[in-house]
Amino acid sequence: MKNNQCHSGRAIKHAGLLMVLLLAPVFTAGAQDPFMQYPDIQGNTIVFASGGDLWKVAAEGGTACRLTFSDGRESMPEISPDGSLIAFTGEYDGNTDVYVMNIDGGNITRLTWHPGADEVVGWNAAKNKIMFTSGRNSPSRYVKMYLVSPDGTGLEEMIMYDAARGSFSPDGMKIAYNKDSQDNATWKRYRGGRAQEVYIYDLETNKETNISNYEGSDRWPMWIGNKIYFSSDRDRVLNIWSYDTGSGKIEQVTRHTEYDVRHPDYGGNQIVYELGGDIWKLDLTTGVSARVPVKILTDMEERRPYMKDVSRNITGVNISPSGKRALVVARGDIFTLPEKEGPVRNLTASSGARDKDAVWSPDGSRIAFFSDASGEYELYVMKPDGKEEPLKLTSLGAGYRHTLKWSPDSKKIAWTDQTLTLWYIDVATKAITKVDKEEYENVDVSLDLKSIFDYSWSPDSRYIVYSKMNEDYMYQLYVYGLETKSINGISNGLFHDFNPVFTNDGEYILFISNRRFSPTYCDLEWEMVYQKVAGVYAVTLRKDGKSLMPWRSDEEPVSSTVAPVSTGTVDAGKGQAGRSAGKTAVAAAPASPLMVKIDFDGITDRVEALPVAKGNYRNLAVNDRSIFWLNSDEGNFNRFEVSGHGPMNLFSWSLKSGKSSQIAEGIDDYRLSADGSTIVLRKDGGVSLMPADGGNPSPLRLTDMKVWYDPVSEWKQIFNEAWRMERDYYYEPGMHGQDWPALKLKYEKLADRATCRQDLTFIIGEMIAELNTSHTYVYGGDAKRRSEPVNTGMLGADYSVDKQNNFYRFSKIFREKDWSREAWPPLAKPGVNITEGDYLLKVNNNEVKADREVYSYFVGLAGKQVTLTVNSKPTLTGAREVTVVPSDSETRFRYMDWLESNRMTVDKASGGKIGYIYLPDTWNGSATDFPRYFYSQTKKEGLIIDGRFNGGGLDPEIFLQRLQKKPHGYWTRRQSADQPIPHLAVNAHMALITNRYAGSGGDELPYEFRWFGMGPVIGTRTWGGLVGVSQFIELIDGGSITAPDYRIYNEKGEWVVENEGVTPDIIIDIDSKKYSEGYDTQLMKAVEVVMKKISEEPRSFPQHKPYPVDR
Repeated sequence: MKNNQCHSGRAIKHAGLLMVLLLAPVFTAGAQDPFMQYPDIQGNTIVFASGGDLWKVAAEGGTACRLTFSDGRESMPEISPDGSLIAFTGEYDGNTDVYVMNIDGGNITRLTWHPGADEVVGWNAAKNKIMFTSGRNSPSRYVKMYLVSPDGTGLEEMIMYDAARGSFSPDGMKIAYNKDSQDNATWKRYRGGRAQEVYIYDLETNKETNISNYEGSDRWPMWIGNKIYFSSDRDRVLNIWSYDTGSGKIEQVTRHTEYDVRHPDYGGNQIVYELGGDIWKLDLTTGVSARVPVKILTDMEERRPYMKDVSRNITGVNISPSGKRALVVARGDIFTLPEKEGPVRNLTASSGARDKDAVWSPDGSRIAFFSDASGEYELYVMKPDGKEEPLKLTSLGAGYRHTLKWSPDSKKIAWTDQTLTLWYIDVATKAITKVDKEEYENVDVSLDLKSIFDYSWSPDSRYIVYSKMNEDYMYQLYVYGLETKSINGISNGLFHDFNPVFTNDGEYILFISNRRFSPTYCDLEWEMVYQKVAGVYAVTLRKDGKSLMPWRSDEEPVSSTVAPVSTGTVDAGKGQAGRSAGKTAVAAAPASPLMVKIDFDGITDRVEALPVAKGNYRNLAVNDRSIFWLNSDEGNFNRFEVSGHGPMNLFSWSLKSGKSSQIAEGIDDYRLSADGSTIVLRKDGGVSLMPADGGNPSPLRLTDMKVWYDPVSEWKQIFNEAWRMERDYYYEPGMHGQDWPALKLKYEKLADRATCRQDLTFIIGEMIAELNTSHTYVYGGDAKRRSEPVNTGMLGADYSVDKQNNFYRFSKIFREKDWSREAWPPLAKPGVNITEGDYLLKVNNNEVKADREVYSYFVGLAGKQVTLTVNSKPTLTGAREVTVVPSDSETRFRYMDWLESNRMTVDKASGGKIGYIYLPDTWNGSATDFPRYFYSQTKKEGLIIDGRFNGGGLDPEIFLQRLQKKPHGYWTRRQSADQPIPHLAVNAHMALITNRYAGSGGDELPYEFRWFGMGPVIGTRTWGGLVGVSQFIELIDGGSITAPDYRIYNEKGEWVVENEGVTPDIIIDIDSKKYSEGYDTQLMKAVEVVMKKISEEPRSFPQHKPYPVDR
């Protein structure tokens, strides 16, 4: 991590590179023009980041000098006012912290050690301190600004309630700042409640002034002389603008039209910024802006091809017809793996393409798969030995396709596409036929579970059975006849019927159905839910067909000397082979081809249930002897399945005995071979084969799953797929008025210059941000250079510094326990006996001094027993030792302290009349926290519902419905107080608080609260992000993107909330000065409003009339 010399990069070649270049397209750019970000300037020196490292170059340009070499990413470099130091954000230990080094790159020193993210934003020249932002002391999702000296001492928390970017006035007495940062938000031309505005905060008078008053984004303020410069999208593209502190006049300075001005910074009379991956410099004296010519000589390690193990990147498994080989898709390549003997074969070896959904034909002759080698997902078939080039069967063009299934005769292949349409192709003629299209779609299911994915072929390849959602949003079963091209419903639509499969004899269709209703009652109120509602069912296809489970009777077997009499019946467990039994002297007639017959008339009356307990059944399969399914008692199995249900257990049910047994535990997926003999399954990242009749799974050898990996080719595929997925799944076919093909070309030029996966992530984010829509996210991805994370133990406390003795003292200890999550603050455990004011003298016998951050003494200690030496005075004399177990985070402790403090404040201010309920989201967080306070406060005269920082999830009605239960009658009691009907009815006056950090479901919460007329909304305008995302789309390297595929409109057909937010009835922000003194202006305004309503419209418990007398 240290270097003070400049090195020129060397070109590195590999013998296999030519092969990769021939196999796949590559980026056009070379190593001379890499992507650059985060520039800063001071005097004649510019520092910037490229490829995750820091560089410096002369202000007029030239060959850059590399300053850092660590695998941890560096960003946000800021040169000190005297030009001698560089402060920067580093991720050396898997965490984001503040570092400082010499201007030439040596003597790197870590200044912050908190496990949260600390991000450098500048310097305070007057104090010679580094400015950084952190959420370390925040109870929720906002950051504050801090100052720290270059030696790591003198930490200061600034007074502003929330502050993300800032620049001090020349005299250091004021600061121009943004309350929020949207720099990493993939949302251009944003106009919601979190749109950044520039404020001036007077540090002497504590007066705050908004100098923006603009609906869009004004960001990155830079106070230079008597002007504040900032970037703004006032002309739809981020450019540099200026604000005159004397006249208040705002003027445009730069006029770029193609790419946004990103991350501007300044030194003296110069501003530098990134623009389209280049560094530009603005001379404020002349007003001239020009690109700085920078040459970077580097080996670009992350662009170099290398041999890569992809055994941990498996995305799909299938199996050969006989079960001798597994078919595995990993990192976009298709492999076959032997049961025991033989080589692992990479059949496609296509680093620049993504091959997926591989399935083996039942006759064993071919493997079908989708590949985007042509630029779109098309259907290919190839021989299993991989010796011949794949044959391209389709030229479908634009669209996403998934869920391939061969017909049993190996002549046809079916699939589903993004239009919710089921198709099949005749392999010989390449004729494509449409089966059906779903018009009603389930919400929030993963990409390859989009309808119509749930289908199966009949054993004679003449029918396809599938489930499709009807207009009542219920899954119903249908059968398509290939010969007649007719569609017939085979279930009545009363229940969710899904996962249909034909039995091998063609006599039955098996399916799963949610029709086993047994209520689970709430322990606290009259409320019920239904879980484990599924059963397994069979429908007999012929009117004269037999039950799958005939009544059994023990009978004397017929003597072998007596010729059998054919009954024409079928042993349900043996299919065609079971149509005759015993021995005969007469030669059996040749078996006629199986022909499935379906009598659709009255078919819904021929449904019977398998005698299995209700459960969470999924993934039916069948062979001649057994039915297979997955089941688990635990997990999320509602119609959303947004959080997944985790591993499940594999069961078989004998067609002969009618008994089920568990044959594998905790698996992720499985497939049954075409001959029914073998199962391939995935578990804990591995792949195993096992006999279908039971036995121990045999893990397959994955160590040879290696590919010659070309990052540049893969990045190209990732970029193209991200673009295609938005095209195919974004809710508005017109792409919000954007020229989507033109935007691809615009950002493809930048993607060509990516030097690391983080560059590509940023560029994809910039592209999808052009949709001007919330919930367009891009995540993660595989990076070769990464630092190993090191934990930091947290005690759940605030500290102060005794400067005279250079010791830390406990200034506040968080003691509120989260009973639901079993989260106990370490110092709140009985017997610890540490109090506010105590000195922290030693940690594990290591002396603690305040000349470095207190958290540095707890590195690697999370979850371990730690001995603290503490005392009420700054001396070891009389000190005591205490054993604690630090947590890996204290966010939960701060949140619980904030929540309980708010409740007690409301209770005290209202004299006990008003209750307080906080909703952190519209999902599991609120589902867990809501009962904590709801049940004990239903009889309050008023309720404050706090929706600030609400992170969303699903619709909030589940919580609002409970709050809207009004009493409609009362029960009188003789020995106790009368009770309302319902028992937990709420008759309180209410108000809801919200703020700019509340979004998605947190937007919908105040929107619905107002729509239902539940009370006033108080606070600041919400985020304004109310579109839906059904799935997180996984990219080839494990990264992911989202494509918003639905959007809200109101009962009048008007688009609402998105890119606007919900404006409160009473607008009030947090007053920083008052908040620092313990006064929450938003919360207290809500108390004032509700108390006034209680006074004006009291809602008392009614008194009943005298008891009736019968005389």
